[in-house]
Amino acid sequence: MNINDVKTPEELITFLDENISYGVIDRNGNRLHDSSKKEFQDVCNKDWKVRPVFKILDDGIGHCYDQVEVERYWFEQNGYMVKTFWVTAYQEEIKNSGFSHTYLIYKDNEKWKLFEHSDYNNKGIYEFNSLIEAIVWQKSKQIEYAKSCVKPTTKYDVVVYEYSKPKVGLNMTEYLKFVTDSKV
Repeated sequence: MNINDVKTPEELITFLDENISYGVIDRNGNRLHDSSKKEFQDVCNKDWKVRPVFKILDDGIGHCYDQVEVERYWFEQNGYMVKTFWVTAYQEEIKNSGFSHTYLIYKDNEKWKLFEHSDYNNKGIYEFNSLIEAIVWQKSKQIEYAKSCVKPTTKYDVVVYEYSKPKVGLNMTEYLKFVTDSKV
């Protein structure tokens, strides 16, 4: 099946399950899937670049930053209003404790729906009465994830940016600057 044959958001989840695994590719073509490993983070910081949607699909692998672009492509091609967000939850007292995630929210029949594929624990489509309600829900999920990765605490600083489509070829530093120069 081709992505252009997908007819519904539910079919898109199935299509992504069958065609994209979570991960990154290093400059030697090695595929890394465990984001908790230092090697994965090194590839993200040194080798990763924004790829064209059809390259992500051909490679069959991408982390959340990549998968959101595939999702954006499908939703826009099918006439949906979409918004994309980058979120991080971190502990001020622990250096480098921020864990980021990107996600897509779309409007359907006057409801906002959060589409989640890359976060295995929260995969699905979630309906909300408002955009803010969806953002707050995802914020709580990001805090849960941060708690599972570092020493749990009661205080997390969370920042959410709404961002538009990034240019193909941006490296991680350029991508993060693009996102953090966007609307908070």
